Amino acid sequence: MKWARAFLLLLCLPLLPACSTVDPVTGKSVNNMYLIQDDIQIGREVMADAVVTMRKDGVAINRDAAQVAKLRTMVQRITSVSHLPDLPYEVTLFETNIVNAFAAPGGQVGVFTGLYHPEMGLVKDDDELAAVIGHEIAHVTCRHTTESLTKQMPLQWVMLGASIYAEAKGKENLALGLGVGFLAYQGLLLPKFSRADEAEADAVGLMYMAKAGYDPNAAIRIWERAASRGNDSRLTAMFSSHPTDANRAKALKKMLPQAMEEYERARLRYSN
Repeated sequence: MKWARAFLLLLCLPLLPACSTVDPVTGKSVNNMYLIQDDIQIGREVMADAVVTMRKDGVAINRDAAQVAKLRTMVQRITSVSHLPDLPYEVTLFETNIVNAFAAPGGQVGVFTGLYHPEMGLVKDDDELAAVIGHEIAHVTCRHTTESLTKQMPLQWVMLGASIYAEAKGKENLALGLGVGFLAYQGLLLPKFSRADEAEADAVGLMYMAKAGYDPNAAIRIWERAASRGNDSRLTAMFSSHPTDANRAKALKKMLPQAMEEYERARLRYSN
């Protein structure tokens, strides 16, 4: 058993140095083994893969020139007041009925036209669209993806090493137990990290949109509308990577006074 502990420690040692960095949003020390340039490269690869996949499915990309121009202007306004304004931000419009948007590291933002579909869409005006964009840009500036990858990696190495050791010793039940334990970690603990990230992106994104001159009340409207559709339940919230819609609206309301102050200042700038 001492040999097993030493083996696992050796596996983890290469991951320990140079992981600590400063979070660009909070200014606090966090573990992230990736550089900003890594974020940019990862994001570009993710978006390139998404484009290839969507095109194979016959999805038109960036075909609506007017909407793409609107999104680019919106992204530029929001990123200019963000914590990382100099990232090479890009927005890609996927013309499909998926009601969603996403952010890849390093400044890649993807928007699906289903997000603002007149009937099944979630957003109804430009302020609400800006709330979603602000949230996605907050994921980028908070560096949530690469921080999450850094959190996952040590345990992945430990579980892999322990499984190899158990199998080498003929302890099949132990190896199976370790595998089940790792799945439980992925299914329960990792979503908790992700829910925290989502809550942070809500808060940071709310301030971004307000500082860019978009009405922060729109963010609350979105999640109240989503909650009214009846998709919330305690069970799904427990296993979901997102906070419940109702809780998101409630949390945003608490931050609304500060956001409105920023919005009023920004509105004066944009009206001149």
